Parts: sequence; structure tokens; C-alpha cells
Amino acid sequence: MNIIKNTTKHIGMACLFLAMVACDQGLDLLPPGEVSELIYWQEEKDARLAVNGIYVELDGQLMVKELDAVTDIGFRAPSGPGSLHDVSMGSFDPVNAAIGSQWNRYYRGVQRANNVLANINRIEQADPELLSRYGAEARFLRAFFYTQLSSLWGDVPLITEPLDVTAQVGRTAREDVVDFVIAELDQIIQGNQLPLNYSQDIGRATMGAALALKARVAYRNERYAVARDAAKAVMDLGIYELYPNYEELFQYAGQNSSEVIFDRQYTVGGDTYNAFSFSAASIGGGSVVEPIHNLFLKYGYKGPQNPNDPFENIDPRWSYTSYYTGQPIGSSTFNSLPDSPTPDRVRSTEFSTVHGYNLKKWVDYEADRSNPNTGSINMILIRYADVLLMYAESKIELNEIDESVYEAINSVRERPTVEMPPITAGKTQEELRSIIRDERAVELAFEGLRLFDMNRWEIGADKIGTVEGLYYFNETSGQWETITSGLNRNFRPERDYLWPIPQSEMEINDAITQNPNY
Repeated sequence: MNIIKNTTKHIGMACLFLAMVACDQGLDLLPPGEVSELIYWQEEKDARLAVNGIYVELDGQLMVKELDAVTDIGFRAPSGPGSLHDVSMGSFDPVNAAIGSQWNRYYRGVQRANNVLANINRIEQADPELLSRYGAEARFLRAFFYTQLSSLWGDVPLITEPLDVTAQVGRTAREDVVDFVIAELDQIIQGNQLPLNYSQDIGRATMGAALALKARVAYRNERYAVARDAAKAVMDLGIYELYPNYEELFQYAGQNSSEVIFDRQYTVGGDTYNAFSFSAASIGGGSVVEPIHNLFLKYGYKGPQNPNDPFENIDPRWSYTSYYTGQPIGSSTFNSLPDSPTPDRVRSTEFSTVHGYNLKKWVDYEADRSNPNTGSINMILIRYADVLLMYAESKIELNEIDESVYEAINSVRERPTVEMPPITAGKTQEELRSIIRDERAVELAFEGLRLFDMNRWEIGADKIGTVEGLYYFNETSGQWETITSGLNRNFRPERDYLWPIPQSEMEINDAITQNPNY
């Protein structure tokens, strides 16, 4: 399934039913423009195209690769005002364009879903089961958007039907939004309204995706019993498993594998992006997102630590996630040291790394080197490893520590190509909390989940201070040191666990209020 973005503004604005899309997996391209209510909603294809238009608003590169760069494990390079760099530094406000664009996109998705649900029953000449599935897809996608909205902004307008352009809508309590999302997902699950998989329409919502999203929204809101049961239900489906090659999971080889539960689909000839733009300068990237030293410190070792080489025997996921000095990149060797003769020399140009590391995850160099502008690796939004770790953490928080907790964690650690030593039994609840938090950081790095974890654990202050990057041996001082740029990050716990309601929304919606201290 391939989806191409359209744009509209603000939650109160009417949205076209239609949008884009075309691919040999089943999504059709519809010419842009308004379609009369008198001729639309008559055939099955009308519902299909309208539902396709909702998928367009799913998270892409920014909310998958880039979001972790505002946390304690990553850095977002400066690129002018209004980007997630400001969020990374703790200097953002209600006029931040990156924050505003995500708010607008999620509510475009909500409005498109509401349009489908308000009109789909008008279609008389179609398979009722197919229409029911389309309706369930719309409800699932709306639930996904509200999961993100409530996680980032807290209390948000809960809109469940199409709005007039002049409508004024206030905020609904976060707990009530979460109740709504869980109830919507329960209706889909209990009604068996989504299939387990698709033979052609790969990328559409499934029963497993509905269960996994229920686990996620419950988990983020500390409803651990609900999260435990939903995650276990995904596990009991028996259709998901860990993909053996961690590196390939984020390349073309791992697309649509048995680990992927739900993703944002791309395709050449439809929706594409620059495959290397977030990565290293030497392969044509702009170093938009960088791993930092704090992430490096979270990786364990599978063998003895070498005081003369801190990268020897390190958890292989570090090497699959990050480019660091001495590692192969393209047809050469990555070198970001201050005396490097390569384009990757730290801070040598506006495109090179600021702190000495570059993002390797999501890069498939050999596949995209001939034409990086046709990058189309799908952005994974929910995968099985996350479900296993949600299950384990939920059980830990409920103090239901049993063999299944260790099995869930160790299955992730012992994946072929990772093969980290297993966590041994007998740990306390506090010890397992620390273990699962680091495991999520290294397993799920740069998949857009770290911010939600930090907010739930209330550890936002962990990112405060000078950003440190590449750990290297300084020949002059004779010491192992980190590269720093002098940039210092801030975090205000009385404010920054929630994003501000965009100023543009405040100006057009008299019924809405701002989050505290903005």
C-alpha cells in the first residue's frame, strides 16, 4: 500500500474524502478536487478511496526517526527556527512549526476517519462485510491518531463526527480519550471486524494491530493489567515472530516480515523520500538525526570489555543503529574525528555530524545508492519486539514476575544477529525495571517511542546538560573522551511532559485552552 500526503489545516476545517494513492497492492489514484455528495458514497470504491485517504496521515520519517532525537538518546541538528531541534534543546513554544504540523496532521486523519464513518452506510451496492471492514479500519486509524494526540498533548478535543468549518471544540480529559480509544478497539476486536492478515492489501490494519494498539495506549497510561492482557493476546495469535536479522529488519529485506504488526507503507513510483537525508554526509546525508553518548552507554557487552576499544564485544544493536569511527560506510570507512579528511569530519560542514555519530538504522546503502531520492523503506509503527517488551514491563509493574517475563525479554535479547546473554532469574522488581528500560532504549532506538517512555517514567530531566557524542581516544590528552559541541539542553518538568497546543489552533478555536506554563 502506498500513500501520498495531502494537506489541510486545523481540526475545525472540513476535509476532502479523497486523497491520492496508487500501488499494485490495491490502492487507487483519484484525481484531486471536490466530489459532489450527490455522486459520492454510492459504490464500494468510494469507501475504499476514502479510507485510503486516512492512511496518508500516518506517522512518517519525522515521527519515527526524528522523534527520538528530542530525548536523552539522540540529537536533532539545527535547521532554522520551528523544528524539532528546538524541542530537543527544550526551547520550544506554541508557535513551533514542527509541533503544529503534527497536530494538524493527526486531526486531518481524525476528520477523514469521521467522514468515512458518517457516510459509509449510505453505500447500498457493496459487500456488507467489506464495508464493515472499511469502517473498522477507519476506527482503528482514528484510535491510532488519538493515542498519539493524548500522549503528546494530554487533554485534546475528542471529535467523533464531521465538523463544520466554524466549529469551536474544547478539550476532553486525557483519561476519557483513552477510554474512548480502548472502547473503539474493543469493538473492533470483539466484533472480529479486521482480518489477521491480507494476501494483497498488505499494510492495512489487522486484528493484531488492533490488539497491539490497545496494549500501547493502555501501557502509556499505566493501565498495566489491560496492557498485559492485550499484549498476551497478540502473542497468542501465533502469527508474529522476531525477524532473525536485526539490521535487515529496517532495510528492504525486512519489509512486511512476520515481526511487523503495523507500518507506514512507501513504494517507488508513489510515496518515496530521500533514503540518506537523516544520515551521514559521506553518503549524501544531512546528519539530521544523531545517536549520542547517552545511548551508547545503555548497550551492554556480550564479552569482556576492552579498555583500549570500547566498541569491542558491544551489543551488536549499537553497530546496527549507529555509524561510528572505524565502521564501514558505503565503499569507505566512517571517520568523524576532528582531523578526519572525509566529509564526515565532525562539524566540518552544515551536512556533517555535530557530535560524531550518524544514524545507520533505516539505511540500506546498497539498495538505494544509485538513486537515494526513491527511498521507500516502510516506517514500522508497531512491531512484535515492542509487544513482548510491553508485556514484560506490564507484568513487572504489576509485580507478577514469573518465567514469562524473562522469556519475553530474553527472546528479544537472544535474537539471531544479536545474541546477548540472557537475563537470569531472581531479579527484584526494581532491578527488572532498570533492565527493561535499558532494553527498550537499545532495541527500539530511533523508532519514535523513547519520548513516550520517558514521559511515562517521568525521567525527562535525564536529557539536561551538555550533549556528548563520539567516544574516542584523544591522542593529545592520552585519554578517552567524548566529542561535544557545547550545546546544553534544558527540560522543565512543570511544562515539558506535554507539548503546547499550537498557537494557530488557539487563535481560531475560542473553546480550547493551553497546556500549563506555555
